[in-house]
Amino acid sequence: MITKESDTGQLSGIGSDLFAHSKQAKFTARRGLALELFPFIFGAGQRMSARAISDYLAKKDGVKLSAVTINKALKAAHKNWNLYFDEIEPVAKIFSKAEKMPLRGFLFQKQYFYDSAKYPAMVKAMAKLLLSDQIIYASQVLRSKWFNIDWEIRLKAMPYLEHRLGEIK
Repeated sequence: MITKESDTGQLSGIGSDLFAHSKQAKFTARRGLALELFPFIFGAGQRMSARAISDYLAKKDGVKLSAVTINKALKAAHKNWNLYFDEIEPVAKIFSKAEKMPLRGFLFQKQYFYDSAKYPAMVKAMAKLLLSDQIIYASQVLRSKWFNIDWEIRLKAMPYLEHRLGEIK
């Protein structure tokens, strides 16, 4: 055991060994994983403990995310919703401008891109809008990162994003 009185050189050697090992070891860091999964963690956190979420992710999908990390994410919900929305907002503004609809107008609809039989007018509007590469990209991001989040979770996110949902001029 190393104490305060230990030689600084010994600690430096331990640190060097650790760093050298990290270069050879399998890459395990998944920075940003909690943020990528945040909307789903937020939703699950309404009914499950952080430990239960962590255990589920590890057993079901092999995703290692500690209960401590999950708790930190949930306690900083305002910050994490805003960080998550940083990726959504630019494409949402592109789509909002093209549709001449406020952000709130389509981001918090139950469904926007899906069920063409139920929303034939929207499908026609999408076909017209999809002529632009920007719109194609925006719709792909919105589908994969926003509209795949359960509607109830998106509604619960609204108060955290209220200051960012102003109308496009």
